[in-house]
Amino acid sequence: MIELPNNRLILNGHRIANLKQFYEYLSKKFKTTIKKPEDLRILNEYKDLNIAIRHAWSFLEEESKTKHETIIKELSKYWKIKQTWFH
Repeated sequence: MIELPNNRLILNGHRIANLKQFYEYLSKKFKTTIKKPEDLRILNEYKDLNIAIRHAWSFLEEESKTKHETIIKELSKYWKIKQTWFH
């Protein structure tokens, strides 16, 4: 299992504009293949994980609202999510 500093997964909206970038980032971070929302089950391995989405207004901005909401809902299944909306 990969160590996460302070048990936090930080996603930066400026750098993750679409699902392809999102899955590539998580695959690299966790050293496993993540290609679909169901693959996010890997997050179950982290007890009391906090997920922060910085610049949430630009997170997955190239995707439809439905896809964006699906990912947020999927992440919410595992642990607490905090989104910051600074421009």
